[in-house]
Amino acid sequence: MIVFITPPVTLEERYGSLASSGNCTPCLACLLLAAIAREAGYDVAVIDASAENLTLDETISRIGELAPGFIGITSTTLTILSAERVAVSVKKQWPNVLIGIGGPHVTAIPEETLRRCADFDLVALHEGEHTIIEILDYLRDNNRAMDSIPGIAFLEPGGELIKTPPAPQFKDLDSLPFPAWDLLRDFPDAYSPGFFKVAQMPSVSFVSARGCPYHCSFCDTSVFGQKVRSHSAEYMVELFEYLNSRFGIRDVTFEDDTFMFNSRNVLRFCELLLKKKLGMTWACNSRLNLAKPELLKTMNRAGCWHISYGVESGSQAILNQEDKGITIEQIHQGIQNTRAAGIAAKGFFIVGHPGETLDTLRATYDLTQQIPFSDISVSCMTPFPGSPLSRNAHEFGEFDDDWTKMNLLTPVFVPHGLTAEDLQSWQKKILRDFYFRPRTVLDYMGRMLRNPSPRYIKGIAVSALALSKTVFTRNKQKDISARSTAEDCVK
Repeated sequence: MIVFITPPVTLEERYGSLASSGNCTPCLACLLLAAIAREAGYDVAVIDASAENLTLDETISRIGELAPGFIGITSTTLTILSAERVAVSVKKQWPNVLIGIGGPHVTAIPEETLRRCADFDLVALHEGEHTIIEILDYLRDNNRAMDSIPGIAFLEPGGELIKTPPAPQFKDLDSLPFPAWDLLRDFPDAYSPGFFKVAQMPSVSFVSARGCPYHCSFCDTSVFGQKVRSHSAEYMVELFEYLNSRFGIRDVTFEDDTFMFNSRNVLRFCELLLKKKLGMTWACNSRLNLAKPELLKTMNRAGCWHISYGVESGSQAILNQEDKGITIEQIHQGIQNTRAAGIAAKGFFIVGHPGETLDTLRATYDLTQQIPFSDISVSCMTPFPGSPLSRNAHEFGEFDDDWTKMNLLTPVFVPHGLTAEDLQSWQKKILRDFYFRPRTVLDYMGRMLRNPSPRYIKGIAVSALALSKTVFTRNKQKDISARSTAEDCVK
């Protein structure tokens, strides 16, 4: 038996005070690898401990019921120590089980991960589709050496790090099977997406393309690289039909970094989807320099109702320093084009950039008030392992590289001249003054009227309550009013 798992990390660990509105969506990496292994003839199971909100003991109990010969763990920086706790517990009870781990964290820093987490037998680097079959074939062949597996790293008994030649990058995405959603317990009913980007229930997410050609300094592109590879429009429409007929899915969120990069493929997808008349809605992520009017109008006709854009800052100087590759003018125009096409627009923002000041924070605040975003999120700058910023963050401020704090909500990086309290206070102020203004409240009331299902309304209500508790709670330390005038900080 082959078991793929996500580490057990509670909603509180992931979302802090926003835990009650945190989303639980299936791990696509686990489901895709499980589908590949099953297609190759292996008995496969998936334990999505993170999405199911399982405890460590519950996760180990599930593993024991399955008696696996190999456990594949997918982990991020935030969940890596939880993954280690799983590995330690497994090795105590079943020392001969081979444990492999993959994901962006271990790809970025494999040696540090292996030396800190000694119960991982190997780490899978970059993409895992080729590597997983090589690992499983290695288990079948007693005469094969581990260093013959491409795309992995491991420690020899004497402590020497071995990195094998990289596995070939997966180019033909259409040859991949659909993710094994059928292996999940109570899918899709047991899973709760982020309701702000769901038009209908039930909903699911998918990644239609890999790679990002841009060079933002806070991003890690080590897993998929910078060359964009896409599923064909035909594959994606077939996927929609499968999800709708097999699971009753009515809404899909594309989690690609830049869904609209290959505009010809997007247009083809829209044309085919319109012909199918499935009545499904969908959302995506993209960049504002790709938000062209005709493309957006076609997307809306085909069911696209929401696009999330990485804006990051309202200061052009900050955008330039981060190599974001967009201008304030493009932000204004892109959001205007999106809303004119009838599509809701979300802006992702970050507080605490290198070089951030009270003036640049004010510029970000002003932008969220001036531009007609439908939604926003405000994260704290987090120099994840593998990102360019992680290598020199200490030059620009104080950086606490504790992996367990890297949840995008905790200010692990504080630029020179500011405090953690400054960042948290501005984060709250931006969210509070955006979400509790009449225009945004009325917009959400309209969404609930258009989708009056009890589950959707409850999801929005719980999210609003959690946000209220967060943004109206005063920081224990000094508030920004101690560092700025009332005119600057209170609208």
